[in-house]
Amino acid sequence: MVPLLVFGYGVRREMTSRLDADAAQRVAKARGAVSAQISQALAADRTLLRSLAADLAADNRFRFATADDNSTERRWLIDWAANAMRLSGLAVLQLQDSTGRILSSGQFRNDFDRLDPGLPAALGAAPDRSALVSVRTADAPVRALVSLDSFSVGGRPFTLVGGHALDSAGVAALSRDGEIGVVLVIGDSTPPADTVGSVPLPYFDDRPDNALRAAHLMLVRDLAPERALRRSVNRWLLVTLGGTLAAAILVGILLAGRVSKPIADLAEKTSTLDLDRLDQDFSTDRTDEIGALSRLLGAMAHRLRTGAARLRDAERAAATGELARQINHDIKNGLAPIRNVLRHLTQVAEQAPDTLASVYLERRPTLDSSVEYLDELARNYARLTPSLGRANSDAGAVLHEVARGVHAAEARVDVRVPESLPPVKADAVVLRRIIENLVSNAVDALDGKPGTVTLAGQCVGEGLERRVRFTVTDTGRGMTRPQLDRAFDDFYTTKPSGTGLGLSVVRRLLTDLGGSIRVETAPGEGSTFTVELPAG
Repeated sequence: MVPLLVFGYGVRREMTSRLDADAAQRVAKARGAVSAQISQALAADRTLLRSLAADLAADNRFRFATADDNSTERRWLIDWAANAMRLSGLAVLQLQDSTGRILSSGQFRNDFDRLDPGLPAALGAAPDRSALVSVRTADAPVRALVSLDSFSVGGRPFTLVGGHALDSAGVAALSRDGEIGVVLVIGDSTPPADTVGSVPLPYFDDRPDNALRAAHLMLVRDLAPERALRRSVNRWLLVTLGGTLAAAILVGILLAGRVSKPIADLAEKTSTLDLDRLDQDFSTDRTDEIGALSRLLGAMAHRLRTGAARLRDAERAAATGELARQINHDIKNGLAPIRNVLRHLTQVAEQAPDTLASVYLERRPTLDSSVEYLDELARNYARLTPSLGRANSDAGAVLHEVARGVHAAEARVDVRVPESLPPVKADAVVLRRIIENLVSNAVDALDGKPGTVTLAGQCVGEGLERRVRFTVTDTGRGMTRPQLDRAFDDFYTTKPSGTGLGLSVVRRLLTDLGGSIRVETAPGEGSTFTVELPAG
């Protein structure tokens, strides 16, 4: 299509260029011919006027006729222009004195003695003292191409204006080219639609301002054959393009039918591939590009089968490792309060054995709750998932209980929980796991330096939107932006003995309970973990 379009455009452009060049050459030739005819006619008229002026200047009757008291010769002078017109073949001949008074008018005898200085003055200002004029006659105005000549007799100046008629037939006869016509357009009249050139002429008529106007001999050429030729070329070009397009579509359909079916078969086989079904057979005997694609897909399916088997093995190993790490992490959190109580009892037995019984009774609830927590944890892991029961739990009691289990010489734990704090929709063991993980991280963030860990709770919202919000704030080292971005990732930790599961476990448990968590932290200024859970 593209080469054909380029070829068609080139043919049309070359045809248009040659037609335009030929038309411009013919128009230039016709314009030159019209100008030459006008110039020849005016030159002949000027020669004739000079001859008439010389005859008048040498004629004594003219001298006597111009005298005021010579009526006999004056009658001869009135008829002189008409007689001279008949002998010379002029259409306009008019004799005037220096005041513009008409002494003899060949085209209209009754114009004698009429004062008309405008015509000689206008012709005197025109180029070559010639112009197209409109003069009146006894019947109708006559349009003529006239020239001006002047002479003197006895010291008195006179002017002669004369020329040949230039009517519609005369204008049309100016054209020597059968395909180019000539039309006269005067003033601001609208030129013909097929105008291809013009020859300017000054024009004078009997308007009061006695000023020259513009007239043009318009060269008119019938452009219908040329337009028909261009339309024919365009039509054949469109027909050729349409036929080429139809043939291209037909060939494309035939080729697509031969290529698309085996590709569709390959696509159907490929669409059934997934990690659970990699047994699709792509074997083929074809030696073309489709056969190469089939063999490539077969090799890919084989690699996928091998990779899927390795991936399952890796997933099982990772799941086992993650489960082991999580169990280890949760057991360590459950053993920490027991270890602290035993350490405390040991110190009491060594320093004040008589108070051992009372201290034991005081710390026994911590031991019982820790043992109960470990027992529940064991039952949950026995079912391979922690219990996420939605029984209501007392968040304030859990916060106090976790706070009592913290025994770190460097850490001071403050609990700020109102008595009106409503219960939360969460299992007590799960809630304790969440709080213990957050408190354990807060104590570790102190890095063995004196500091404060604050546990606070409050109720926010109303009605069905009521939620329990509690915060765990520490005055420890805080976190940088990169550390905060990875804080909830599995196995990410900044502690040498950490598992990297604490915060990831907290996030998963809160997600399952319909809760949320957010962190506010800054390096060297500590961190605040804010948890929200639905109120019971």
